[in-house]
Amino acid sequence: MANRFRVWAPAIAWASVLFLLSSLPALGGGLPIDDKLVHGVLYAVFGVTLGMGWSRAPSPVRHGLLLAVGALYGVSDEWHQMYVPGRTPDLADWLADVCGLVVGYGTTVKLLGRNNIRDVDIEESR
Repeated sequence: MANRFRVWAPAIAWASVLFLLSSLPALGGGLPIDDKLVHGVLYAVFGVTLGMGWSRAPSPVRHGLLLAVGALYGVSDEWHQMYVPGRTPDLADWLADVCGLVVGYGTTVKLLGRNNIRDVDIEESR
């Protein structure tokens, strides 16, 4: 159980950071960079953490499941913003979240692969 927590701890921690950031009231002046770019980058990091978890998980996890978890978290993030003063949910923000998530996850999976495949699994596949 502790091993599973260690595998997914970075994703859980980053999800917490995202929650805290979306809890901040909107700043009056806004950001000097595009809002959608910020969403994409923040969720690309989330995708990286999910991809790292996938590569280290003790048993295989489907890519679609992890991407769905990330996308649904983005939905919950936008929903959460309905209750934060000065913030509003936005479909375009969620789409930027999903694009960043897919880029971060896909890049990480491509670079890391599954690095915990046991010798037994390799022997069984022959």
